[in-house]
Amino acid sequence: MTTTACKQIPALFAATLLALMPFRLAHAQQDVGAMFSASDGKGHISLLWFPPPSQWPSGGWRLSDSTGQTLVPQISMGDASAMQSLSVEDADAIRKLPAVLAQPDTSAQRRNLISILGLRVFSEPTYARAMGLAWALDNVAAGSRTYKVEGLDASGKTTGLQLTSPPTDASVATQLPPAPAGVQVKGDESGVSLFWAAPAVNRQIPVIVYAVERDSSGQSSAPVTAKPVVPGITWDPKIPLVLDRNAPGNDTLTYHVFAVDIFGRRSASTSIRIFFPDYHALEPPDPVTATAGAGKVVVNWAAAQKPNLSGYIVERAFLFAGPYEALFAQALPPATAQYEDDTVRGGTTYYYRVRSVNSRGDLGNPSTAAAAQPQNPGAPPQVSGLTADAGQTRVHLTWTPANFPVAGYFVERHVVSGPAGTENWVRLNSRATSEPLYDDPIGLASDVKLEYRVVAVAFDNAEGPPSSAVPVTLADRTVPEAPSIIGASGADGNAQFNFVPALPAEKTAQFLVLRSGSDRDIGVVVGDPLPAAARQFTDLYTSPGERYWYRLVAVDKNGNRSDPTPPVAIRVGSPQMAAPPTPTAQYAAAPYPHVTVQLQPPPAGLSLIVERLDEATDGWIRIAGPTSAQTATDNAVPASGSLSYRASYVATDGRTGPASATVQVSIP
Repeated sequence: MTTTACKQIPALFAATLLALMPFRLAHAQQDVGAMFSASDGKGHISLLWFPPPSQWPSGGWRLSDSTGQTLVPQISMGDASAMQSLSVEDADAIRKLPAVLAQPDTSAQRRNLISILGLRVFSEPTYARAMGLAWALDNVAAGSRTYKVEGLDASGKTTGLQLTSPPTDASVATQLPPAPAGVQVKGDESGVSLFWAAPAVNRQIPVIVYAVERDSSGQSSAPVTAKPVVPGITWDPKIPLVLDRNAPGNDTLTYHVFAVDIFGRRSASTSIRIFFPDYHALEPPDPVTATAGAGKVVVNWAAAQKPNLSGYIVERAFLFAGPYEALFAQALPPATAQYEDDTVRGGTTYYYRVRSVNSRGDLGNPSTAAAAQPQNPGAPPQVSGLTADAGQTRVHLTWTPANFPVAGYFVERHVVSGPAGTENWVRLNSRATSEPLYDDPIGLASDVKLEYRVVAVAFDNAEGPPSSAVPVTLADRTVPEAPSIIGASGADGNAQFNFVPALPAEKTAQFLVLRSGSDRDIGVVVGDPLPAAARQFTDLYTSPGERYWYRLVAVDKNGNRSDPTPPVAIRVGSPQMAAPPTPTAQYAAAPYPHVTVQLQPPPAGLSLIVERLDEATDGWIRIAGPTSAQTATDNAVPASGSLSYRASYVATDGRTGPASATVQVSIP
């Protein structure tokens, strides 16, 4: 019987008795009793009964059957032959029970006593016989009968209490209880736990007892528990009913579970197999220690002599909580008590734990972790391959990674010349950089000579020798002063201005011209940079009548630019226009009378007009234009006479230039 079952006996069996009673009286306060019977089909009848708790007869029982025949005149508690199979303690307790049960008592202690007695009676047939609550009949003739017990008082007279069994035929075997269902098994360090589901309640022949047996390699089936397992009628199937603490390890075990009814008859078994590891072989060694050295950590533990222990696995992690990784694939021999880890880097804290491995290759739980921090066998090497690339705002340093487990690198700088010349080596990074590169922000520093070097540092804080120094020269980055625009003009269709550089003039290497459409717009660079000697700029790509704003920027030899000058506005005037070439003219009578005038293309930004002399007014009238076409047609010619034509350029502002020489055409 399990410990849990023993603790629950009084409450459990009180509920069990109520569930088993086939009769229900009208009032809850009235007592009930029950009688059960079973046949082996060969003339043997087993009987068991239990009286109402408050009507326990002091004189025992009279047994008869439904034919009216008295089978046993008196069945008494404490029969000498039945008591022989009990322990001395049980026999002595039963001898004292008649006096105790004869007293009227409804206390909780009395109810608990009845519950415990009922549990023993319903789970142990020999105890039931010693209590005078069971009887066996042999050589019973075939045929269905009921059996009745009547309570007797101390003088042997009936008390009026009667309990009757269900009909039973001695020639027909009563069905055995069903095999347990839902049997499950689970193994852990405590042993093998067995679970199974409660069967449906059988009120004819109840089952509250189970027997469990175990088979193992080379051994026959044997009981797992010294006493029956008594869970009662119902229970939580998630709670184990049996814990086999003596299960042999490293073996495949077969468990057989039997249901046992109140007459001690077993059901067919439900069997289940499990491989049960030797958990003792998998227990971790204790203690485990780790000792740090130069370039190594030595892990020690106490080796154990266990039959199923096949070796040890050593695991390592960078954190106490892991993750841990095995340091080798094959387990160390079981006699091994030490492992030297030489794949470590100095200054790093490592955590080690050891697992046992059994003969099947199963891993046990890990031991407590031991920590160690080794040192490197030597300092890091000198850094090589240092290069420096000076930009506008920083110096970019790169170098060849050290072939050594380093935590990082320190970068140092030395000012050779400049405002802070003769400065000592200064460490730029307070924390080591892990990558082989570093950016030194130099801000507005200029015209300075620097040197850089790099030092490798290991995880144990050991530093190697500094690298060779790399020189860096920062160019002069002071900007020149802005130049001055001293005169501007927009005559003749071009924008033009004069300027002078700021002093000292040799600081200026080039000029940039910025042009925009308003004084609020900085503008864009127009044209190529002007040389240092330039003092004038002419913008040929302008339109007459438009206003432009110009600024000038000085640039030194290092590309540094001055601030732009204040804007200067220039309105571009019309260009000077010359007379166009003399046109040619030709008269044609068909398909109608007309004159065609041939022209030369006008210059960019100009157009042409064509005029004819009016003899009546001695004035010139326009016949075409403004146009950029190379021909013009006069369709309104007189019937006869001589005609004169000329051409003139017209600017975009409407200004007309001098006329060309005239060309004459005679009309036939």
